[in-house]
Amino acid sequence: MRHFSIILLFVIASPLLFAQGSFSGGLELNSEFYQRDTSIGASNTPHYNNLLSSTDAWLNLDYRNYKHQLEAGIRLDVFNNSNLHDPGTPYTALGIGRFYLRKTFNNLTITGGYFYDQFGSGITFRSYQDRALGIDNATLGLHLEYDFLKNWTVKAFTGMQKNRLKPFRSFVSLYNPIIKGLNAEGSITLSEDISLLPGGSVVNRTLDQNSMNFIVNTIESYDEEDRFVPKYNTFAYSLYNRLNIGNVSWYIEGARKTSEAIYNADQKLVNRPGSVVYSTLTYSQRGLGAGLKFKRTEDFVFRTSPNEKLLDGMISYVPPVSKQNSLRLPARYVAATQELEELAGSGNITYTPKKGYTINAAYSEVRAFDYEELFREIYADLELNTSRKWKGLIGGQYIDYDQVFYEGKGASMVHAFSPFLEFNYNIDRRKSIRMEFQQQFTEQDYGDWVYGLVEFSIAPYFTVSVSDMYNYDPNPPTSTEKQHYYSFTTSFVYQRHRLSLSYTKQVEGVICTGGVCRYEPAFNGFKLRLTSSF
Repeated sequence: MRHFSIILLFVIASPLLFAQGSFSGGLELNSEFYQRDTSIGASNTPHYNNLLSSTDAWLNLDYRNYKHQLEAGIRLDVFNNSNLHDPGTPYTALGIGRFYLRKTFNNLTITGGYFYDQFGSGITFRSYQDRALGIDNATLGLHLEYDFLKNWTVKAFTGMQKNRLKPFRSFVSLYNPIIKGLNAEGSITLSEDISLLPGGSVVNRTLDQNSMNFIVNTIESYDEEDRFVPKYNTFAYSLYNRLNIGNVSWYIEGARKTSEAIYNADQKLVNRPGSVVYSTLTYSQRGLGAGLKFKRTEDFVFRTSPNEKLLDGMISYVPPVSKQNSLRLPARYVAATQELEELAGSGNITYTPKKGYTINAAYSEVRAFDYEELFREIYADLELNTSRKWKGLIGGQYIDYDQVFYEGKGASMVHAFSPFLEFNYNIDRRKSIRMEFQQQFTEQDYGDWVYGLVEFSIAPYFTVSVSDMYNYDPNPPTSTEKQHYYSFTTSFVYQRHRLSLSYTKQVEGVICTGGVCRYEPAFNGFKLRLTSSF
């Protein structure tokens, strides 16, 4: 890796060789400054007791030469007492977090180094990053992509999944198991209004000896009737297709995984195969859109090894079915994707009866295989945009959420109703003001909440906002005191640079993005954000 980095830096620094190319890059920096607040539980961790600050930063440089169809890139990752990967536990490392070389020869593209990719909807393989959740499971290896015939592509790769930079070291640690994959997909036009987009994939994971030894030792500690012989190789494969007929689009994907050692709900290794069926059906025309989703997941745990849990070593990604909410209180309870068993369905509709009025409604439900309800959401809103000066949003959400199942704590079922209102007013062409008001009524978890926000903007340079999330009717024993969770944020944009500074007081909870969730402890302090591109 060291030699490859030296060669890459030499190539990037050679203006004579790459005179017809172009450079681009960017910096993303997040710093947090911690202030103890025992009233909300923001205390008794190294960050609050001793360290007082943390920084996460990513600096990347990319080069593209269109004449020679060549790309190269390198990224420096910096983590100083980071609170990102394992909240509450400081993590320090600095080094090359990603590098790659990509060359295209006619219809063949070869990538060496770290790469990101996805097969189908990601059920058999998804290599991606989500920095908000501390995820960067890039694959280090060789990736080939070949376009053949007309509208058909074949992709193949082999490599190892990135873990993270080793603490206090300058190089990346990898998960030792080897991953190999093959994917083919294309497009078939049957008529002017009918087309097919079929595809298929197969992914193989081969365990290393250390991982196998750990599994064997665990199994040997069980009673004889619970023992089994684990396998080094596991295969996951899928077939998928999107059918477009006029205004209707239907996507369906079925995936299977061969038997392997996985942890069941009782945290005991068992030898089981896995399966997923995922489908979406959408209809759209001017003024009307509707969609349905369905998902059935059974024992589809596919990681670099069964020794990895939570967000570590994820090879597959099973898409969520429930609605992804952005408003603060309606987003408090989210159904995280389940790997062992899940029956999920949802429907949504968007209707514009006349210009300036749009109605949105959605329903989603998640159940176990015995049809026990785990999650249900009923959502509706009305968007108003009848004037150039202002626009508004009014709506409400009802949630049933099995907190014990999803979080392992609290009430067996949280019932919450959350009405909300948002208003945007354009003072002139550059100045605007935005206001949010949300309320959440529940007799479980923390009890009742109210949230308010006022934001003033001078486009495109300056924004300042003030918000308060107030637990005005706390529910013992989760919360016994009324608490304000304030936030003051200001941001400034100059050309390609954006700087923001905020004081934030945040309640503990589960943060989810795209069905992938992680626990966030309570926070009190300042946050500095800088993004820059060139």
